[in-house]
Amino acid sequence: MTRSTHTGAHNQAEQAYRRVRELLLAGQFGPGDRLHEVDLSESLHMSRTPVREALRRLQSDGLVTPTGRGVVVASLSHDDLRHALDLQGALETLAAELAATRQRDGQLPPAEIDALRRTCETVEEQATNGDVLGAWRANLRFHQRIAELSGNPLLVESLGRIWARFAVVSLHNLHRREPLESGHPEHRALLTAIVAGNPEAAALAAREHGRSGREHYLASLADTGEPGPIL
Repeated sequence: MTRSTHTGAHNQAEQAYRRVRELLLAGQFGPGDRLHEVDLSESLHMSRTPVREALRRLQSDGLVTPTGRGVVVASLSHDDLRHALDLQGALETLAAELAATRQRDGQLPPAEIDALRRTCETVEEQATNGDVLGAWRANLRFHQRIAELSGNPLLVESLGRIWARFAVVSLHNLHRREPLESGHPEHRALLTAIVAGNPEAAALAAREHGRSGREHYLASLADTGEPGPIL
Protein backbone atom coordinates (compact mmCIF):
# COMPACT_ATOMS: atom_id res chain seq x y z
CA MET A 1 0.00 0.00 0.00
CA THR A 2 1.40 3.40 -0.99
CA ARG A 3 1.57 6.25 1.47
CA SER A 4 -1.21 8.15 -0.29
CA THR A 5 -3.45 5.07 -0.27
CA HIS A 6 -2.77 4.50 3.42
CA THR A 7 -3.50 8.15 4.20
CA GLY A 8 -6.74 7.99 2.23
CA ALA A 9 -7.90 4.89 4.11
CA HIS A 10 -7.06 6.53 7.43
CA ASN A 11 -8.98 9.68 6.50
CA GLN A 12 -12.02 7.65 5.49
CA ALA A 13 -11.95 5.71 8.75
CA GLU A 14 -11.66 8.97 10.69
CA GLN A 15 -14.53 10.49 8.74
CA ALA A 16 -16.69 7.42 9.33
CA TYR A 17 -15.88 7.51 13.04
CA ARG A 18 -16.82 11.17 13.37
CA ARG A 19 -20.05 10.83 11.42
CA VAL A 20 -21.31 7.74 13.25
CA ARG A 21 -20.35 9.31 16.59
CA GLU A 22 -22.30 12.43 15.64
CA LEU A 23 -25.36 10.29 14.91
CA LEU A 24 -25.08 8.63 18.31
CA LEU A 25 -24.64 11.93 20.15
CA ALA A 26 -27.55 13.45 18.25
CA GLY A 27 -29.86 10.74 19.60
CA GLN A 28 -30.41 9.04 16.24
CA PHE A 29 -29.90 5.66 17.90
CA GLY A 30 -30.89 4.57 21.39
CA PRO A 31 -29.36 2.10 23.84
CA GLY A 32 -29.75 -1.44 22.56
CA ASP A 33 -30.24 -0.46 18.92
CA ARG A 34 -28.23 -2.64 16.56
CA LEU A 35 -25.86 -0.92 14.14
CA HIS A 36 -25.41 -2.71 10.84
CA GLU A 37 -22.26 -2.18 8.81
CA VAL A 38 -24.15 -2.46 5.53
CA ASP A 39 -26.80 0.10 6.49
CA LEU A 40 -24.21 2.55 7.81
CA SER A 41 -22.03 2.08 4.74
CA GLU A 42 -24.95 2.90 2.48
CA SER A 43 -26.09 5.93 4.47
CA LEU A 44 -22.54 7.29 4.72
CA HIS A 45 -21.71 6.38 1.09
CA MET A 46 -18.60 4.52 2.19
CA SER A 47 -17.27 1.00 1.96
CA ARG A 48 -17.66 -1.30 4.93
CA THR A 49 -13.95 -1.20 5.84
CA PRO A 50 -13.84 2.36 7.28
CA VAL A 51 -17.23 1.81 8.92
CA ARG A 52 -15.94 -1.35 10.58
CA GLU A 53 -12.90 0.57 11.86
CA ALA A 54 -15.18 3.35 13.12
CA LEU A 55 -17.28 0.86 15.09
CA ARG A 56 -14.11 -0.56 16.68
CA ARG A 57 -13.14 2.92 17.87
CA LEU A 58 -16.65 3.58 19.15
CA GLN A 59 -16.40 0.32 21.10
CA SER A 60 -13.22 1.65 22.73
CA ASP A 61 -15.12 4.82 23.61
CA GLY A 62 -17.77 2.73 25.34
CA LEU A 63 -20.50 3.92 22.97
CA VAL A 64 -21.19 0.57 21.32
CA THR A 65 -20.99 -3.00 22.58
CA PRO A 66 -20.13 -6.10 20.51
CA THR A 67 -22.71 -8.86 20.27
CA GLY A 68 -22.81 -12.18 18.50
CA ARG A 69 -23.74 -10.38 15.30
CA GLY A 70 -22.28 -6.90 15.03
CA VAL A 71 -22.64 -4.20 17.65
CA VAL A 72 -25.42 -2.49 19.59
CA VAL A 73 -25.55 0.99 21.10
CA ALA A 74 -24.24 0.72 24.64
CA SER A 75 -26.42 1.27 27.64
CA LEU A 76 -25.35 1.93 31.22
CA SER A 77 -26.18 -0.34 34.12
CA HIS A 78 -27.21 1.23 37.41
CA ASP A 79 -23.71 0.58 38.78
CA ASP A 80 -22.14 2.05 35.64
CA LEU A 81 -24.22 5.18 36.09
CA ARG A 82 -23.26 5.61 39.73
CA HIS A 83 -19.56 5.16 38.96
CA ALA A 84 -19.75 7.57 36.02
CA LEU A 85 -21.61 10.19 38.08
CA ASP A 86 -18.99 9.94 40.83
CA LEU A 87 -16.17 10.43 38.34
CA GLN A 88 -17.97 13.21 36.52
CA GLY A 89 -18.47 15.09 39.78
CA ALA A 90 -14.81 14.80 40.75
CA LEU A 91 -13.53 15.87 37.33
CA GLU A 92 -15.93 18.80 37.02
CA THR A 93 -14.89 19.97 40.48
CA LEU A 94 -11.26 19.91 39.40
CA ALA A 95 -12.12 21.69 36.14
CA ALA A 96 -13.87 24.50 38.02
CA GLU A 97 -10.98 24.88 40.46
CA LEU A 98 -8.41 25.04 37.64
CA ALA A 99 -10.50 27.50 35.63
CA ALA A 100 -10.84 29.82 38.63
CA THR A 101 -7.11 29.54 39.30
CA ARG A 102 -6.32 30.58 35.76
CA GLN A 103 -8.76 33.48 36.07
CA ARG A 104 -7.10 34.57 39.32
CA ASP A 105 -3.71 34.45 37.63
CA GLY A 106 -4.90 36.52 34.68
CA GLN A 107 -4.64 33.69 32.16
CA LEU A 108 -8.22 33.71 30.85
CA PRO A 109 -9.15 36.14 28.07
CA PRO A 110 -12.21 38.31 28.86
CA ALA A 111 -13.88 36.95 25.72
CA GLU A 112 -13.79 33.43 27.17
CA ILE A 113 -15.37 34.60 30.42
CA ASP A 114 -18.06 36.44 28.45
CA ALA A 115 -18.76 33.26 26.47
CA LEU A 116 -19.12 31.28 29.69
CA ARG A 117 -21.53 33.90 31.05
CA ARG A 118 -23.62 33.83 27.88
CA THR A 119 -23.80 30.04 27.95
CA CYS A 120 -25.03 30.14 31.55
CA GLU A 121 -27.71 32.61 30.49
CA THR A 122 -28.71 30.37 27.60
CA VAL A 123 -29.37 27.48 29.99
CA GLU A 124 -31.73 29.72 31.96
CA GLU A 125 -33.45 31.02 28.83
CA GLN A 126 -34.05 27.55 27.42
CA ALA A 127 -35.34 26.33 30.76
CA THR A 128 -37.70 29.30 31.02
CA ASN A 129 -39.01 28.51 27.53
CA GLY A 130 -39.59 24.87 28.50
CA ASP A 131 -37.15 23.67 25.85
CA VAL A 132 -35.78 20.52 27.50
CA LEU A 133 -33.49 19.59 24.62
CA GLY A 134 -32.20 23.14 24.28
CA ALA A 135 -31.56 23.35 28.02
CA TRP A 136 -29.79 19.99 27.99
CA ARG A 137 -27.49 21.06 25.17
CA ALA A 138 -26.81 24.46 26.73
CA ASN A 139 -26.08 22.84 30.08
CA LEU A 140 -23.58 20.49 28.46
CA ARG A 141 -21.93 23.39 26.67
CA PHE A 142 -21.66 25.31 29.94
CA HIS A 143 -19.75 22.46 31.55
CA GLN A 144 -17.68 21.92 28.43
CA ARG A 145 -16.59 25.55 28.51
CA ILE A 146 -15.50 25.24 32.13
CA ALA A 147 -13.49 22.14 31.26
CA GLU A 148 -11.84 23.98 28.36
CA LEU A 149 -11.03 26.92 30.63
CA SER A 150 -9.19 24.54 32.95
CA GLY A 151 -6.38 24.44 30.40
CA ASN A 152 -5.97 20.69 30.91
CA PRO A 153 -6.57 18.74 27.66
CA LEU A 154 -6.55 15.36 29.42
CA LEU A 155 -9.31 16.58 31.72
CA VAL A 156 -11.32 17.76 28.72
CA GLU A 157 -10.83 14.40 27.01
CA SER A 158 -11.82 12.39 30.09
CA LEU A 159 -14.96 14.41 30.67
CA GLY A 160 -15.79 14.22 26.97
CA ARG A 161 -15.86 10.43 27.12
CA ILE A 162 -18.21 10.49 30.12
CA TRP A 163 -20.49 13.13 28.59
CA ALA A 164 -20.68 11.15 25.36
CA ARG A 165 -21.89 8.03 27.17
CA PHE A 166 -24.44 10.09 29.09
CA ALA A 167 -25.63 11.73 25.86
CA VAL A 168 -26.71 8.44 24.31
CA VAL A 169 -28.94 7.70 27.32
CA SER A 170 -30.10 11.27 27.87
CA LEU A 171 -31.14 12.15 24.33
CA HIS A 172 -33.03 8.88 23.97
CA ASN A 173 -35.04 9.61 27.12
CA LEU A 174 -35.58 13.36 27.06
CA HIS A 175 -39.32 12.81 26.66
CA ARG A 176 -39.33 11.61 30.28
CA ARG A 177 -37.72 14.80 31.57
CA GLU A 178 -39.96 17.39 33.20
CA PRO A 179 -39.42 21.04 32.22
CA LEU A 180 -36.58 22.62 34.18
CA GLU A 181 -36.97 25.46 36.58
CA SER A 182 -35.97 28.78 35.06
CA GLY A 183 -33.57 29.59 37.88
CA HIS A 184 -30.21 27.86 38.01
CA PRO A 185 -28.61 29.13 41.25
CA GLU A 186 -25.91 26.44 41.28
CA HIS A 187 -24.72 27.48 37.82
CA ARG A 188 -24.73 31.11 38.93
CA ALA A 189 -22.68 30.31 42.03
CA LEU A 190 -20.20 28.39 39.89
CA LEU A 191 -19.97 31.19 37.33
CA THR A 192 -19.53 33.84 40.02
CA ALA A 193 -16.69 31.94 41.68
CA ILE A 194 -14.82 31.43 38.41
CA VAL A 195 -15.26 35.06 37.35
CA ALA A 196 -14.00 36.16 40.77
CA GLY A 197 -10.95 33.93 40.42
CA ASN A 198 -11.74 32.06 43.63
CA PRO A 199 -10.61 28.42 43.25
CA GLU A 200 -11.93 27.29 46.63
CA ALA A 201 -15.40 28.73 46.03
CA ALA A 202 -15.46 27.35 42.48
CA ALA A 203 -14.59 23.85 43.68
CA LEU A 204 -17.22 24.07 46.41
CA ALA A 205 -19.90 25.26 43.98
CA ALA A 206 -19.03 22.54 41.46
CA ARG A 207 -19.00 19.87 44.15
CA GLU A 208 -22.41 20.96 45.44
CA HIS A 209 -23.81 21.11 41.93
CA GLY A 210 -22.54 17.60 41.22
CA ARG A 211 -23.85 16.26 44.52
CA SER A 212 -27.36 17.63 44.06
CA GLY A 213 -27.48 16.51 40.44
CA ARG A 214 -26.35 13.02 41.38
CA GLU A 215 -28.92 12.75 44.18
CA HIS A 216 -31.73 13.99 41.94
CA TYR A 217 -30.79 11.61 39.16
CA LEU A 218 -30.44 8.54 41.38
CA ALA A 219 -33.78 9.34 43.05
CA SER A 220 -35.39 9.50 39.60
CA LEU A 221 -33.69 6.25 38.67
CA ALA A 222 -35.07 4.57 41.80
CA ASP A 223 -38.58 5.78 40.95
CA THR A 224 -38.63 4.66 37.32
CA GLY A 225 -36.19 1.75 37.38
CA GLU A 226 -34.78 2.97 34.08
CA PRO A 227 -32.00 5.41 33.20
CA GLY A 228 -33.41 8.78 32.24
CA PRO A 229 -31.85 11.96 30.89
CA ILE A 230 -28.80 13.22 32.73
CA LEU A 231 -28.60 16.99 32.94
